[in-house]
Amino acid sequence: MLRTPAPTPPTVSLPPALLSASLLAACGLGGVPVEANDETPPSDAGAALDWPELAEVDAELTALMEDHRIPGLAACIVEGDRLAWCQGYGYADADRGLPVTSQTPFLLASVSKAVAATAVVQGHEQGVLDLDEDIDEVLPFAVSHPEAPGRAITPRMLLAHTGGIDDNWDVLDDTYVDGADSPVALLDFLESYLVPGGSRYDEVWNYTELGPGEESTYSNVGAALAAGSLEAASGQPFAAWCEQEIFAPLGMEGSAWFLSELDEDTVARPHEWRAGGFEVLDHYGFPDYPSGQLRAPAVDVARFLRAAMGGGAGPEARILGAEAQAEMLEVAWPELDPDQGLGWYRWELDGETVWGHNGGEVGASTEILWWPERDRGVVVLMNAEGRGNTLVAAERILRDAPLGG
Repeated sequence: MLRTPAPTPPTVSLPPALLSASLLAACGLGGVPVEANDETPPSDAGAALDWPELAEVDAELTALMEDHRIPGLAACIVEGDRLAWCQGYGYADADRGLPVTSQTPFLLASVSKAVAATAVVQGHEQGVLDLDEDIDEVLPFAVSHPEAPGRAITPRMLLAHTGGIDDNWDVLDDTYVDGADSPVALLDFLESYLVPGGSRYDEVWNYTELGPGEESTYSNVGAALAAGSLEAASGQPFAAWCEQEIFAPLGMEGSAWFLSELDEDTVARPHEWRAGGFEVLDHYGFPDYPSGQLRAPAVDVARFLRAAMGGGAGPEARILGAEAQAEMLEVAWPELDPDQGLGWYRWELDGETVWGHNGGEVGASTEILWWPERDRGVVVLMNAEGRGNTLVAAERILRDAPLGG
């Protein structure tokens, strides 16, 4: 299992018809009818949207899915404060022929971290916790780096992946639960992983070689620890905080951290390509859920992205002050990582700077990003692991899509 950002190199395109007949045949799904995934757009900020028809984009995305063996994909384009276009393609469940729409919840994998980081920064802005205070001040247990005992680990460090926490996959792989959410509570898991004597503790493999603030190491458990610090400081479950402070204000009605909170029959199932066809896999859960377990439809993710692009506010609501949102997009430790902000990070695509986050899991490949110079952002959600440059190819298609209006 992985919950790391997928690599972000270069390539091409995306679709709204289900899958092409040739792809269906290649998948062993030749008897399934091929129809456009047309849908009535949801209301947005009180006004009905009419998604423009983008036939060229549809054709390119469909071809991309066929070439890269992607069973289902949902995509959106944000322009300024406008949710300009969304569409679903292919299958949420190839066995049942369940089509993807822009309302289909997908596992976001590490894109979840952008949402989790926003919640933690909200906690700082509201005076619930301090980004630069030792997490031991709020946690019900003490976290001490074996190579730097007594040195503070702060939420800012954790959001920037400099907190000294490492991912021990020999341990983490065993925490996955097939077909359900993990029964292990977030803080209980963190204590068992980070505190000597814990059932998942390992002083060598659970921590980085250098102490907090001394090296940059991408860490799922570190991101979950930042979320756990907010949970401890606020006295309410982290998932409940996100519902109250992010999902409800932005109208993200189809989003949830736990599978049990969704209609499982509507959620995009993870798929893998095996022996010339797609195998539909079980959903799964893990106790460090803030690092990658959020499930949300493309339209919801686009609303969140629009708020980030808008300095913390979308048409529905402001979820973060402009200064706090700007702080998330400042490189936190330039000497350790020149591109890592708080939750978000930046890179270059075809010579242009973008900010965003991507993610990969078994049966999931996702990305959100925006071009500050263009004031355009895109969401791409897939229920399979993209091969090669699948995400980048899709992003180029959406970046260059003619919208008008």
